[in-house]
Amino acid sequence: MAIDIESYLTEIDPDHVCGEDLEYDAEFIAFEQEVQGKEEQTMGDSVIEAEPPNWREVIKKAEKLLTRTRDLRVFLNYLRALTETQGLLGLADGLHLLNSVMEKHWEHIHPQLDPDDDNDPTERINILMALCDFESFLKPLHKIPLIESKAFGRFNLRDIQIAHGSITLSKSEEEAELPQLATIDGAFQECEADTLKAMADSASAALTDLNQMESFVTEQVGVNDAASFTEFRTVLKEINTIFAEQVERRGLNEPAVEEEDASAGETAAVSTGSAKSVKSAGPPGINNNQDVIKTLKMIADYYKKNEPSSPIPLLLERVNRLVGKDFMEVMQDLAPNGVEQVEFLSGSVKNEE
Repeated sequence: MAIDIESYLTEIDPDHVCGEDLEYDAEFIAFEQEVQGKEEQTMGDSVIEAEPPNWREVIKKAEKLLTRTRDLRVFLNYLRALTETQGLLGLADGLHLLNSVMEKHWEHIHPQLDPDDDNDPTERINILMALCDFESFLKPLHKIPLIESKAFGRFNLRDIQIAHGSITLSKSEEEAELPQLATIDGAFQECEADTLKAMADSASAALTDLNQMESFVTEQVGVNDAASFTEFRTVLKEINTIFAEQVERRGLNEPAVEEEDASAGETAAVSTGSAKSVKSAGPPGINNNQDVIKTLKMIADYYKKNEPSSPIPLLLERVNRLVGKDFMEVMQDLAPNGVEQVEFLSGSVKNEE
């Protein structure tokens, strides 16, 4: 099920961009109760077992509420429900929705910032930090299926960790038949190429959205009040590593554009009977200012994706502006107050008598 993200980016009402705060609305309360599921109950000598949330019902209730309000609490639980029912694809869709809505509606989204309390973001940050809650997100992330095969079965992140021997087993797992790496690899090998690539792309997109979201929130509230999604990111990175290895093993990585262009150039030179010998394409180098700019951008993108709180991208953006400038232009940008002294010392400005 693809989410119509654009429909959640529109204004609900010109006077109330994100609709009303429904915290005490009966429909909102019923929604939050649905998310909790049912606790274990004792009636006399009988014990009624706890029931997990009906996640499909949570999705229905969330989508209905989101026609009336734009609320972080609803979006977070919508994300949970999508993850529980649609696995990795649902997780990627839900994170992209949450990231997009926050960027679009940060000023008005509920719960709103209180101008009388210096726009204290604590309530919003606490809601977002649910992403690092074990029961709400981290445990489900370990349980959603990453690969499914008719011949070999279905496997999740915890199965793969067990097969690698990288985690401590629970008592029930010690007594059960443990998943084997050969079986898991067989499932990945049997998977259709398009399906495997789609799953890998979803994992990558989810990590990108999480990092962008953390960077955006940090920009809005400052480093001291910002949320850190380290635990959530760690799990997503592990999932990404698994898919990256399987995609590479299957030879499904897309060739780099530079390699394609170089190959095309070599073919053209040979077919036209060029007298000059054609050099085989080696590793790409830095040959001009455009290559410098491209390389700096790649480095900045790496830090934005993997270390969103790092100041390096900001510094590199400034360095990028200096590419191609001469010495005096660089001085004008970095130390405008010192330009006159440099001009005087270099003799380009004469003393006025």
